[in-house]
Amino acid sequence: MPESKELTSSFRPFRQRVSDRDVDSRGIGETEFEKTRGINSVEVRRGLASAYLSGLAEPAMESRLAALDAIEAAGISVDFLKLSPGAMSFLIEESDQEILQTALKEAGISFELVSDRCVVHVHAVNMQDEEGLIARVLSEVIASGEQVDHVGDMHDRLLLVTDAKTGERLAQRIRERLPKEVVE
Repeated sequence: MPESKELTSSFRPFRQRVSDRDVDSRGIGETEFEKTRGINSVEVRRGLASAYLSGLAEPAMESRLAALDAIEAAGISVDFLKLSPGAMSFLIEESDQEILQTALKEAGISFELVSDRCVVHVHAVNMQDEEGLIARVLSEVIASGEQVDHVGDMHDRLLLVTDAKTGERLAQRIRERLPKEVVE
C-alpha cells in the first residue's frame, strides 16, 4: 500500500503543475448562465409594413392558403400573422410592399397596406411565469393613450405592433416608468 501523504495547510484541491508554474483551476468568479428576472431590455424593430387582407371567400381555410401561396410565390416573408373570419393580417418588410401589392392584385385578393410600422419587444426571462408582469407593461401602454394594432406574447417577451413614432414613445415610457426592480 502506498505511503499516505499528510495534508498540510498549503494543500489546494484542483491544483496542478503545468510546465514550470502552478495553475489554479478553481477559477476566479462565477459565470452567469441566466439573465436576472424582470424586464431586461426594450427594443424597437422598425422598417415594417402591415398588410390587411379582407373579403376572403368561404371556405376560409382554402382562401387563406391561396393567399399565403401567392405571398410565398412572391418570395415574401410574413411575421405576426393574425387570422379572423374572412380576413387576415401580417407584417412584412417595408421594402417588400410593391412585390406584395403585385402578387395580391394578380391573385384577386382585396388588401390594404400601411407603412411605417414597428414592433416593440419587451424582453423578460420567463415573462409568462412572472405574476403580473405582462399586466404591468400593458397597464403602462393603456395609460399612455397610444394606439396599438396588435399585442402578442412569448415565453420571454411581449410584442406590441404600432406605428414607428408611437413605438419609440412606448419603448421610452416602459423604460422610464416601470419600477427599477422590474427593469433591472
